[in-house]
Amino acid sequence: MKPFSELSAEELAMENLFIRWVRFPDDPPIRSFWENWIIKYPSRKETVEKARELVLIASEWKPEMLSSQDVNSIWGRIRSTLEIRGDRDPKDLSTGSSPNSSMIGSIILILMSVTFLFFLLYFLFGNQ
Repeated sequence: MKPFSELSAEELAMENLFIRWVRFPDDPPIRSFWENWIIKYPSRKETVEKARELVLIASEWKPEMLSSQDVNSIWGRIRSTLEIRGDRDPKDLSTGSSPNSSMIGSIILILMSVTFLFFLLYFLFGNQ
């Protein structure tokens, strides 16, 4: 895992400690940590502000904005992508990439899908 100082705004906005600070700014230990962190890394202040905006936007999002049909459509696309990736035989790849790089790509896709699922479930059920 990369240190906070190397994360993009999007990556920082997905960190639990950062989300807790943005959503619950009155928590003294967390507030102290991030205030000191910003003092230590002043060049990252713009990244922190962008990440903060992303968390606030995501926090305001209401589950009813995504219909069941939308959720099913997203899951269909994820399944379809995983099936397509699973059907490919690493020996038949025209790019000449090794089976290891294909497997790494599949793992990354699965991790991205699972991350998306957790965010979706969090925003659908976590704010009730």
